Amino acid sequence: MLAASGTATAQTEPFLSVTRGAGAESCPDAARLIERVEQLRGRPETGASGSYVVDFTRDTDGFRASIRSGSGARELRDRSRSCAGLEQATAVTLALLLDSDAREPSAQAPEAGAGAGASPAPEAVAPAPEAVAPAPEAVAAAATSPPKPAGPGGGERTGEAPSAGRTPTRLTLAVGAIGLFGVVRPFAPALSAEVGIGGARLRATMGALWLVPQTLKHGPGELRETMLGGVVRACVAAAGSEALRFDVCSGLHAGWLKAAASGYTRNDVAEKMWLAVPLELSLARLSGPLGFDVSASALLPLRRSDFSVDGVGVAYSSPPVGVLVSLRGVGVWVL
Repeated sequence: MLAASGTATAQTEPFLSVTRGAGAESCPDAARLIERVEQLRGRPETGASGSYVVDFTRDTDGFRASIRSGSGARELRDRSRSCAGLEQATAVTLALLLDSDAREPSAQAPEAGAGAGASPAPEAVAPAPEAVAPAPEAVAAAATSPPKPAGPGGGERTGEAPSAGRTPTRLTLAVGAIGLFGVVRPFAPALSAEVGIGGARLRATMGALWLVPQTLKHGPGELRETMLGGVVRACVAAAGSEALRFDVCSGLHAGWLKAAASGYTRNDVAEKMWLAVPLELSLARLSGPLGFDVSASALLPLRRSDFSVDGVGVAYSSPPVGVLVSLRGVGVWVL
């Protein structure tokens, strides 16, 4: 009776304990992790042969999970902004370890019986050793080697948790300074603001551009030029990594340009549309909450932006190709 009572008490003790460090509060607790493991195995765990300790932590590189048991320690890592992917990877690892531990007693049962002096079963009834338990080498490998999640193409990805099944989608907000060369004058500063959305390979943005008002001395008077415009662009990652990417971009720049004359016999206000196609190279960091985007574009004008004054001539003759250089600060949110 005492032995039976002790067995029942041992089975009710949880086989898993969980600690969560600062910043890792969103990771699962012990009850949640046990529930995920039981869902994967298709049955409740009531007879685990060992205990497991899982420590969730978070640092600048993302989330980490350390799994400790009698057979050793394992570590999983996920660079996502949420703990969902690491939770799934940890549950899968625990399920595999429990299945491995469950096979070990059956492999050692014949040896334990022989050591206790039990009579061997009749030769005609006893199953072949190969049918009773897997080879010792296979059991040892399963017990000591941490499972490695599959990477893209079926390969192994060492030490990292699998993604949650898709590439994270990022929403961005960028604000920055722009230098325009050869558009309304040799150099003119501007400000821009853009919103964007994209993933690991592709991203798209749209925004507004405001030209700092420019004054051009021309003959006896002067022209004051202002422009408010917009831009749409699409970018493809040509090289780099998730932390620092090198993009090739194109799209359309459009602006409403206005020139007000003063100091002439007749002072008029003229307006016209400016259109240009950019061919852009961009270096961007979009992996953290705050990043940057440095780019340089060749502007191929579809409509020129030159103004002239009667009797005086063209105030500024823009070249066939302009240049835009920008530096933007970027805020990033993972959807």
